Amino acid sequence: MRAREFADPWPAPEAMWADPPWLMSGVSVTAWFETAPDAVSALLSADFEAQSGSSGVPTRVRFYRVDFEPRNGDDKYRQRMGGQFLEAVIAFKGRIAGLDGEFSAYMWTDSDAYLCWGRENFGWPLARAEFELTGEIWGDGPGSASSCKVTRQDFSWTIEVDAAPADEVVPGPGPNWLTPRRLLFPGGSEPERRDLLVVRPEMLRGGRLTRRTGKLTLDAPGGSWVSTLMPLGSVEVQVLEDFQICVGDDVRIVPGGAPVA
Repeated sequence: MRAREFADPWPAPEAMWADPPWLMSGVSVTAWFETAPDAVSALLSADFEAQSGSSGVPTRVRFYRVDFEPRNGDDKYRQRMGGQFLEAVIAFKGRIAGLDGEFSAYMWTDSDAYLCWGRENFGWPLARAEFELTGEIWGDGPGSASSCKVTRQDFSWTIEVDAAPADEVVPGPGPNWLTPRRLLFPGGSEPERRDLLVVRPEMLRGGRLTRRTGKLTLDAPGGSWVSTLMPLGSVEVQVLEDFQICVGDDVRIVPGGAPVA
């Protein structure tokens, strides 16, 4: 039986976002640290096998300021569908289904277009949050210390970066982005489907990666899920400037099925 084909525009005349892949360029600030394995296992699926560091699970809090545009289409279309977003991510190193990478388990943004694009295409757990970016890294003037803060409901993460000289770091190969995705079928016509998307960003411009002096601060109520992710030991701060990546062109789908009872 031939499948029905629906004509464009579909699903609606006004597109919220352009189809992948997207070109993304900008700046990121990352705090690397380790968290308690018990805390990570309590929050994530048992199918995520956390990597072991010296004292816990390698974890990062990363802030982005990204200019984006679709890779495909003419100049007018790319300009109309492009823009800028801010993002903060908590990710853990590990593996799912035997595939190594980083699992971005918590993601926040200030952009409706990026939120819809990320959730609908990849299943990324993006939610809205408030951001504060200040200092030299974010264009506030040379020689000043920098700060990036994300606030979501009753907690906030802040990375402060000193205005000290930076140590150049040779970047390694980029990791897989491990993305669990859950698909629902309204009306119960089919059981939900659970897949793993393995997103491999293509590095178009490596930019300048530096190791910086700084600190990570978490302000959260005691006993909340986020308070369990306090760093164990030291925190390393890295800044990546003037990078460009292509996201959404290299994606592997590991099909799942209905959840196991």
